[in-house]
Formats: sequence, C-alpha cells, structure tokens
Amino acid sequence: MRAYRAAFAAILMSLIVGGAPALAQDTSRSVAFDGVGLVFERVLGTSVDITQVPGQPTDLQQPSGPEVPHLLFTLYGSQPETTKVPKASSAPGAVRFYRTADFAGYDQASRELEALSRLLGERPELVGSVEFTAGGTGGTLPYLPVMPAAQVIRAKAHYIDTAELAGVAYITAFRQDVEPFAADDFWYTFQGLSADGAWYVAADFVVDASLFPEKVRAKDAERISDPESYASYLSQGVASLEEATPDAFTPPLASIDALVESITFEDVPTMG
Repeated sequence: MRAYRAAFAAILMSLIVGGAPALAQDTSRSVAFDGVGLVFERVLGTSVDITQVPGQPTDLQQPSGPEVPHLLFTLYGSQPETTKVPKASSAPGAVRFYRTADFAGYDQASRELEALSRLLGERPELVGSVEFTAGGTGGTLPYLPVMPAAQVIRAKAHYIDTAELAGVAYITAFRQDVEPFAADDFWYTFQGLSADGAWYVAADFVVDASLFPEKVRAKDAERISDPESYASYLSQGVASLEEATPDAFTPPLASIDALVESITFEDVPTMG
C-alpha cells in the first residue's frame, strides 16, 4: 500500500507541481508526503518525484555500502507526461529523508550519523579544507548517501539551524583519481538532523561554478599529476570557491538554503 501511495503521489506531484499553467508565474513550489514537507524555488525545479526507497540487505558488499531505506524527493524541470522521470543520480537536485531508527546494521551510514551528531554537538569552526596525502584522501564532513569515491574538498561550509532541524551545508567534490575540476563537478549539500533526532536529512544539488572551465583539458590533468601539484591545485580550488560571490553558482546557494530552512516534519517537537 505504501509503495502504491508513493507511486500515486509521484504522478500527482509531477502533474500538479510541474504541469499546471495556472502556476506558471509562481516563484516557489511546496510539497508534503508521509510526514515531511518542503518548499523550493522554481530555479531548483518545477516538478517533484517521490519514491519510497527500500533498504538493501545490511550484509551487501559494495563500495558505497548497503543503502538505508529512505524517502526520496527528486526535483527536476517540466516535461511531457510520457517522458520518464529522471533518476536521482541524473537529476539536478534530490532531498533524502532517513529515519534514524532504520540505521541499525548499516555500518557505513551509521558512522556518518555518528559524525554528524558529534559535529552538531561540538560545533567546531567550519573552514574550507582539503584532504589529500600521497596515499589518497582523508577525513570528510558527514555525507549521505555514502559515495564510492573520496570527498576531496569542502568550501563555503556553514551551519543551518531552524526550529525543525539543524545541520551543515557545504560545497564538495568527489574523486576516484587525480583529475581537474570542471564547472559542473561540484555538489552543494546539506546534512542535518530533525529537532528530535528521528530524521536524517540529506539534500544534494549539482551546482555549476562559473569560475571553473566548462570542460577539462588533457594538458590541465598533466599539470597536476604529481602529489605536490595536486595538493596545491586542491588548495587553490577551495580558495577560489570560498572567495566566489553568490552569483558565481547556478543554482544560487541561497535558494538551496531556503529549501532546507523550509523543511517541516509532522509530530516532531520543534526547538526554541
């Protein structure tokens, strides 16, 4: 029944949110399902697909670890009814809601939950950073879903606190090898917890950083092929991202923050 409800809601939301001419002049969209809701600006999308994602077996062996069950909101643009809904991995933005009670047995995801809880408890200063050594990459900020690649940079990191949730937002990029960044290689993510700790929220949006080239050239990769050059390149990249003005990114980071700040939960006591 829940799977049927999710499928029906996905169709309904795609029609209501993405296809109604009467709403064409609206600047934002709102959607709520199964206890959670959010509002997003048109710059982030005009349609929503909602999916109840089942958990994978906890003993599944794969680089990213088994997937924890969650509720997935995929944002995308308007399109014909007969067109397939884009996969979350190819859509410009997605928001995942995990019930923390479901993390039991999922070791890698549980470590991210523990790291986020510790970060929000200690509240260290957040600064742009690089994790690189000759042997590979190191520590990260909390991130779900678990990625089969290294989180090599963090930039523009800051805390977001509302009555409903608290968390950290930042720009990051993932790499499995030494490679320069193109403009669309960056993710802006929010990782947070609901006020009662019952929900883990992960919002991920591809952001185009105009200060980086649209395409990576072979000769650019050759220049950073040794560890020292690559470490310097990552540091310069973080510095550029930190100094960039808000209009250097598409979609605007402020619009993503606004979506996060709009998130609500049913039956969750608020803070403050």
